[in-house]
Amino acid sequence: MPRKTLLHRATVQEGLGKASVPRRSVLIDGDRIEAVLPEDLAPLHSPDVDVVDLDGRTVMPGMTLGHTHIAYLNVLDGREMLFKYSVPEVTLGAAENATRLLSLGYTAFVGAGSVAGIDMALRRAVDSGRLRGPRITPCSRDLMVSGPPERRNPEVKKRIPTDLMRLADTPEEMAEYVATEIAQGAEIVKVFSSGDDTFPNGRSHELLFTAEELKIASRTAHEHGARIRAHSRGLDGIRNAIAADVDVIDHATYADDAALEAIAERGIFVVPSLFQPHKLLTTGTRHGKTTDYLETLEFQAEIDNTLRILPLMVEMGIPVVAGDDFGFAWTPHGTYAEELELYVTMAGIPAATVLTWATANGARLAGRGDDAGTVEAGRLADLVVTGDDPAEDITVLSRPSGIETVLLGGDAVAGSLDAYRAPAEAVR
Repeated sequence: MPRKTLLHRATVQEGLGKASVPRRSVLIDGDRIEAVLPEDLAPLHSPDVDVVDLDGRTVMPGMTLGHTHIAYLNVLDGREMLFKYSVPEVTLGAAENATRLLSLGYTAFVGAGSVAGIDMALRRAVDSGRLRGPRITPCSRDLMVSGPPERRNPEVKKRIPTDLMRLADTPEEMAEYVATEIAQGAEIVKVFSSGDDTFPNGRSHELLFTAEELKIASRTAHEHGARIRAHSRGLDGIRNAIAADVDVIDHATYADDAALEAIAERGIFVVPSLFQPHKLLTTGTRHGKTTDYLETLEFQAEIDNTLRILPLMVEMGIPVVAGDDFGFAWTPHGTYAEELELYVTMAGIPAATVLTWATANGARLAGRGDDAGTVEAGRLADLVVTGDDPAEDITVLSRPSGIETVLLGGDAVAGSLDAYRAPAEAVR
């Protein structure tokens, strides 16, 4: 008969936006949490329970990375993203990134643009047991257009291999591409309602998709049982994304109060962007970006507005999820927890609230809102053991030894519980 595991004498960070609770025990049965109870009520003497004495260490939910390009190998721009590495090289790098996520406490990720459909392939490899990795909500390839409506250039499409990125020229082609990506395994589709100051085909304030194109893409995704996320920095793009009934707005950097109210009313997820523009502006010269280039970006204005709207989103109950364009040279894979720190230190958001963005809200975005993301009875035992309490000091998540053990479905996939196991005579 399979034995249960008791994480005894723990501090529990539930993932509900509140202070952590000391002197608790978490009972795991198979891949689920059976109970969370006061430590003096723990079944220490049950013959089918292995006791793990955590001596005050914190147990928190496994985190979900809400926006990552798992197959971007810390690139400098879009050209490198598509052409610097061969597809086999990119695939191997993506597999390495996926496995590394686990050791950093991320038991899931939601893709935000998949080169060559690698998200879908990784999901199949993990689900079949051929690769150790997190739970994956695979994203489509980027569904892109050549430029703003007034600057469309069919020649651009000829230069982009369809297997790497989809460029649509017509509404019919857009609907076809969305359906094709979902048939290949995408559970969320990536579109672009606005440009980006770093893009060659349209800046942050400019529209890329028209309002009608967004609606076609969104409607097609929903008809095929998938969700849709829109890169939306400029205000007009944000408004069009809301009108198109998208499920996720990425960045939302120029959102005004009216847009936030509409987002809140519809329950749209927002994956904000503070870490990525901040890191580009402050470290870009280390990666070959000239001062003149950085001065052409209006990212400081985007940062300023993001700092304004983050507390408003919390007040409005907007489901915010952490994850900020990881896979570029200035936001390299492995630095995910630094984003969480920045929300606390730069934006002044309480650590317990930021943790919900990476846990409970992240699980909801991944489609597991009733199954993961909190430390509660009945939830998946996707858990992280940390030396210190991240609700008190969120930097523990980015320290080399801060994350001691990661459980995925009750199994230790990073670190080990063996050092904490209590001898049988100590609990009987």
